[in-house]
Amino acid sequence: MGLTVIDLDIKNLPLEDFMKAMGFEPVNRNGNFLTFESPYSTKGEIVVDTSANGWYDTKQPDKLYGGIYDLAYEIIGSANKSELNLFIASEMKKVREVKMYDVTANGKETDGNIIVAAPVRKADQPKPEQPKRKRGMRL
Repeated sequence: MGLTVIDLDIKNLPLEDFMKAMGFEPVNRNGNFLTFESPYSTKGEIVVDTSANGWYDTKQPDKLYGGIYDLAYEIIGSANKSELNLFIASEMKKVREVKMYDVTANGKETDGNIIVAAPVRKADQPKPEQPKRKRGMRL
């Protein structure tokens, strides 16, 4: 038990890639909108908006359900962020390499099991530069 870091930027992961990793191909394409069979219901479809990286169920088209975590919640029924991270990473492992690192504190394992998803930067890679702040208005 301890902290597990998944080397994957889940928040910015395209929903189209996630659906393909689960074995779903679009049944219809209309510009930025891809229609898939529902991964959590035997009857129904979901529409993925690739420009907004969001999705909605065709039974309620006026409601945009959200992103990848909302879709994963509908599939596995858990709101636990660690379980959602692990589910998404395990699905993505089917189509790309996903590394996981176990982290301990001073060589001792921690209580509990926490799974965090974040892209891991190597020590020899430069830190990304922060955008320069624009000049403010002088009064």
